Amino acid sequence: MTTRTLSAGPFDTFLEAALLRWRMVVYRGNCYALSHLTMLKIVFAVLRRVRPVAILGSTMVLTKQSEVREVLKRFEDFTLGQFIAPGMPWGEFLMTVDWSQQHARERQLLESVVKRPADIHAVRQIAANESATCIRRAVKRIDVVTELAEPVMVRIAADYFGIPPVGSNPRRMAQVMRDLAGVIMVNPPVGSQPWTRSRDGMADLTNHLVNQISATKTAMQGPQPTTLPDDLLTRLVQLLCAGGQPAWFTQDWIRCYLTGLVATGAATVVRAATHAIDQLVADPSALRGAQRSAQAAAAGSQMLKSYVYEALRFRPMLPVLVRDCPRDTIIANGTTRARVVPGGTRVIAGPLAAMFDPEAVPMPWRFDAQRPLTQYIHFGHGPRHCFGEYVADTVMMEVIPAVLRLRGLARAAGAKGRVQYEGPVCSSLVLTFA
Repeated sequence: MTTRTLSAGPFDTFLEAALLRWRMVVYRGNCYALSHLTMLKIVFAVLRRVRPVAILGSTMVLTKQSEVREVLKRFEDFTLGQFIAPGMPWGEFLMTVDWSQQHARERQLLESVVKRPADIHAVRQIAANESATCIRRAVKRIDVVTELAEPVMVRIAADYFGIPPVGSNPRRMAQVMRDLAGVIMVNPPVGSQPWTRSRDGMADLTNHLVNQISATKTAMQGPQPTTLPDDLLTRLVQLLCAGGQPAWFTQDWIRCYLTGLVATGAATVVRAATHAIDQLVADPSALRGAQRSAQAAAAGSQMLKSYVYEALRFRPMLPVLVRDCPRDTIIANGTTRARVVPGGTRVIAGPLAAMFDPEAVPMPWRFDAQRPLTQYIHFGHGPRHCFGEYVADTVMMEVIPAVLRLRGLARAAGAKGRVQYEGPVCSSLVLTFA
């Protein structure tokens, strides 16, 4: 008996193409909603008044800061791995670990290789030097994304993370960073151009990291002493070669972690810096105050940070965070908002909603640089609080003041003077200066 292979007919091909086009429409809509926040702000404001803990089918939307913080704090009741893993197919990474004890172990190991405050100083110097170089190259106009923030993060990846540009090409590295961050924020449809490009970038970065880790390990174990850079990759390989570590700490674990670091800690910082600058330029009074702080204060000062964090409140790096509820539980217990959350519910816990809750942030629609920093949750909250906050915060406090110190700062004319996006990731914002 012979077996015939059925090939797709013209109708099947047409149907697949139509479905892909529809999925791309949905994908672009999600990207737009996460980048242009007016509609989300309105939806959250309405829900906050009529149903602050709203369960809509199998989705729960939270709009009060207290409940958002509660969900982010309750590690095992509200998990992340199932939602985010499809955007991280290179292997398990700290963010995908939902076993609290293992997550704590891995976080503790990572903390052991970070040398504070020396590392903060090193990151600051790298960011300051690269920012100054980028500003010197600019002539009366600068693209905040491609000519400043991305080059800074490519340099941070090379000099601090220990990951030189893929193919020795900084622009290629910046594109890989964009693509990996994009699939984590909004996973594009399988077979689409963004999906294919992200997989190609992932493969290139994986091979690049495997070679980099292997070369570092070989250099350490060679017969002749070798001077190696003091970066995170080198420190992790040194720890591996020293032995005595848990069985899960392997060469492949280092690769997964460093890939995750590039994916979650590069383009997201670019997005945050770009959004903060855009919001400051949009508000002349806030811009003047931020410029005075940038001129008068040292990097990282409280006043300058307050302007940056307040600007970012209006356009957060990640306006929504998603969690899954694996079993029945209760949210807001002891309040009039208490609800039973059925197992299998997807939870939308939005920093955007939380930071516009008037009970936690008085007069939220007003720009106020005097707010205490405790009102902001730009880096999450609880056990999953962003491990790389010290890098992101330090870089932003160098990149943003570098722009603010430019005289006559203004938007470029037309669409170029507005933030442009590639999927959910910033791709351009052109400003002019004297």
